[in-house]
Amino acid sequence: MTEEQTTKLSREQLYDEIWEISVSGVAKKYNVPYAKLVKLCKETNIPYPPSGYWTQLNFGKPVTNTPLPESSIVEVTLPANSAPKRSKHTTKSTAVIEVRKDVKVVENLDSEVEAEEENVVTGNQLFVEVMDTPKDNQLTYRTVNGKYNTYNREKLYAEVWAKPVVDVAVKYGVSDVAIHKICKSLNVPVPPRGYWAKLRAGEKLKKTPLPKTKGITEIVGLKTFEGVKASNAVSQPLSFLSEDEREKVLLAAQQIKIPAENAQLHKKIITYRSMVKEWNKKNMRPEGTQKGLSNYNYSNRPPFLAGVISNETLPRVYRIIDALFRQVESLDGSINDDLSLQVRNERVHLEVFEAQDEVKHNVTRQEAKELLIYEDAQRHHTWASKPNIRKYDYVFSGRLRISIRKSRYFRDTDTVTIESRLGDMLIELYEESEVVRLDREAREKAQQREEEEKRLREERRIRYNDEVERTIALTNLAQDYDVACKIRVYITGLESNISMDEKTASWIDWAKKKADWFDPTIARTDELLGKREHEKNEEQKNLKKSYW
Repeated sequence: MTEEQTTKLSREQLYDEIWEISVSGVAKKYNVPYAKLVKLCKETNIPYPPSGYWTQLNFGKPVTNTPLPESSIVEVTLPANSAPKRSKHTTKSTAVIEVRKDVKVVENLDSEVEAEEENVVTGNQLFVEVMDTPKDNQLTYRTVNGKYNTYNREKLYAEVWAKPVVDVAVKYGVSDVAIHKICKSLNVPVPPRGYWAKLRAGEKLKKTPLPKTKGITEIVGLKTFEGVKASNAVSQPLSFLSEDEREKVLLAAQQIKIPAENAQLHKKIITYRSMVKEWNKKNMRPEGTQKGLSNYNYSNRPPFLAGVISNETLPRVYRIIDALFRQVESLDGSINDDLSLQVRNERVHLEVFEAQDEVKHNVTRQEAKELLIYEDAQRHHTWASKPNIRKYDYVFSGRLRISIRKSRYFRDTDTVTIESRLGDMLIELYEESEVVRLDREAREKAQQREEEEKRLREERRIRYNDEVERTIALTNLAQDYDVACKIRVYITGLESNISMDEKTASWIDWAKKKADWFDPTIARTDELLGKREHEKNEEQKNLKKSYW
């Protein structure tokens, strides 16, 4: 089609094609500028799909078509494209040409986008055309030719304040870094650090309002597809759970709250805290020394919470773990007597520590006296043991640190308390349960392999020993047969060389019977010697005189 040529369609035909292949599809089919086609639809009162229509359709959700209203207009003339005709090479390597002044094309959102652009664009600048849609028909998410997203300012603002940026990025098929850059370009405020943790902790937070702007309202950016999906799948929390279980845990994480100070604690905590109190009373470590599990050996290791939390902070710790325990039980978990948890039938442990401040040690009266005695002994050149006086005291500060997974922990800071991270802790307990499950299954598989190898070794040992016994028995049989053959050869030689009388004939008959007794193929039973046990070794079969 040349730029002077125009296309005429019936109003009903244009309506049908728009609802079948979209406005952008019709614009591309007839080489018509996108914005001019939309303007034509408005002038001729032809409705087109609203925001989110094609997304809902792609996900199988129910959609409704706006019926074509009656009009005196029967035929419409599509506007001609005034752009010069492109070469085939240029058409293949670029997208649609025109960009309105209120639309910005985003390039190089992140390194993945740069790589994709290097594959798509070869020597030509990339342009994408986007219409200026009315507020009641704004696009939340649109893909151009399956490779590009259109980000609308107001809708993007609503999305980043409804879900974390990481989740929004998964929806658009880009990285969270790209979403942050797009929000910055569109002047869209995003939730500050710690916003979602505080929200899950039950705090009432205000959203930063969307500022007015006279600048761009939409941005087109390249999708990065598999690369981003793969990286986000790894960071997706609770990805090992089914969708229903995941939603249930995330909802529980949002609803978890710290109990009131006067609320009754979990029965397991009530039973356990007497043990902690008793151990702290008997603790022989002097006041001011550094407290921690590393100060105790395995045999006298204190129970959970004992020795590492001050008596003043213990009530706060009990309320924190009480909130976690009750939410775990609401998700069909349970609490063990040692205050470890059963999450998804796996035992998960908490470690709670209170930070200690290092302050300069003030010498006590007793220590000063010991020091004077030592110094006096030094002056008089007599022996005395130097008192061991520490330089610093360690005082509990009230700042907590809770560790669930190895090398990962939650702690109090100047701006955030642990109580605001309860939801994250609950999620971390489930993440740890998966780690414990995988470790347990790996150990069980290793144990199964070891037991199977042990069984095979034992089976081989039994077969080997059986083979040895059979071989020895065969050797013994062959030796007896050899003796029998030798006796018969001797008898044959004797018969041919001597004259036969009654005595000799009797002896030869006796010798033949002894040969049959030795021969395992005949195995004759002797009147006095009985039956020979041919399989036994020579020493066991040796004939010995009886002396008793």
